[in-house]
Amino acid sequence: MIIQNKLCLSFLATLSLVAGPASAASATGEEVPAPWPPADTDGEYVPVPDDYYDPIEFPACGTSVTMTSGDVRDVYYKSTLKDDGSTVIRYRGDGTVDLTATPGGDLPDGGFIDELDVSGPGSQRISADRSTVVETLEGPSIVYPVSATDSAELDRGGFPELFYFEDGKLRIEISLSEDEDAVEPDAVEIVRDTTSGVVDLCEALEESAEHP
Repeated sequence: MIIQNKLCLSFLATLSLVAGPASAASATGEEVPAPWPPADTDGEYVPVPDDYYDPIEFPACGTSVTMTSGDVRDVYYKSTLKDDGSTVIRYRGDGTVDLTATPGGDLPDGGFIDELDVSGPGSQRISADRSTVVETLEGPSIVYPVSATDSAELDRGGFPELFYFEDGKLRIEISLSEDEDAVEPDAVEIVRDTTSGVVDLCEALEESAEHP
């Protein structure tokens, strides 16, 4: 995940784009070359970097799931440096993703979801010291955890571990560790939830394997 607008924001977006290249590389197993947050774009929306569309692999559904960008790749962002030193990044555009589950765990036959619409606008507010990130997702969006801290908060909020929501808004506040080598946040809290049309994607992947 993973900044995205009409796209798909996620906890990984926060880790890979805010916690720094070392943390991102540990979370994804790959290097993240683009620094984040980006420079102020002078009020203009510009195309997201190519890295935005890179495949992402993460544990879910008792196995591993790979998310790749679909046929629709038309996402833009605007970065604004505020007077208090915080950075606000807003996203808009259109995007789709494909999900592929490796056979195993809760999905012995794997699974595949094609061209999932993740075209809900989103934003991130990053504090001046980069210790706090407030991430807002609007449907349709996809959400998945990349740490035990994330999973615990999603469970507390009554969400599946990997899910999609069609409408509404989800706002998440993340407190990042001061340890530069940390790969998960100190705390994650859902501060607003008006989501509707929530779909358990582990169940959807299972159904896709049963009815290809």
